[in-house]
Amino acid sequence: MTTDTSNAERRLARAQARVDEATRVARAARIAAAPVLRQRARRRTRTFWWSMVALSLVALTLVVATVILGLQVRAADTRGEQRAAVITAADAAVITMLSADPAAPQAYVDAVVAVSTGARRERIESIREALAAEVAAQPGPSVGQVISTGLVTDPPDDAADGSRVELLTVADATNPALLGGTAPAPGQDRTAQRITVALTMVKTGDGWLIADARAL
Repeated sequence: MTTDTSNAERRLARAQARVDEATRVARAARIAAAPVLRQRARRRTRTFWWSMVALSLVALTLVVATVILGLQVRAADTRGEQRAAVITAADAAVITMLSADPAAPQAYVDAVVAVSTGARRERIESIREALAAEVAAQPGPSVGQVISTGLVTDPPDDAADGSRVELLTVADATNPALLGGTAPAPGQDRTAQRITVALTMVKTGDGWLIADARAL
């Protein structure tokens, strides 16, 4: 029995020794692998943060691009609105200047003064009576129709009072002389004569008004 006990103790000791050896080997392996694991963890951390930075930059780029695109669209809309406003005012002014009724010459002069500004307005006021007499002498009402109007220069994006724009307008007129053209000769067909007019429009508190108009 003593022999059996000794054999059992030896087996137990050998087993314990193997366990202790395995524990030491595992500990040594962990110690040896620790720098590699720490380096790998640092790489993963750096990779994670660089990925986050990259995603943040992409998101920021998208936000900036969206803002810039929005501003460009808004600026384009503003430019389009300014151009439309100038052209609409020019067309209305040309029709006004070509539409004269000999039965109401003073009303014609008032209408032309209303669409004019600066030196042109002052000049029309100074020849009011002569212009009214010319209209009163017409054999009948004269009319005009705008065919097309184009901008020679663009208005500023945020046009302030005093801003100037050059335009060219093509119109049909029964009496081109009202805009500096040639008056129809007696007996000549007065239904329509095509004229080209160079306009200078100026932004005022009352909108876009004509500072100069000359037939070409």
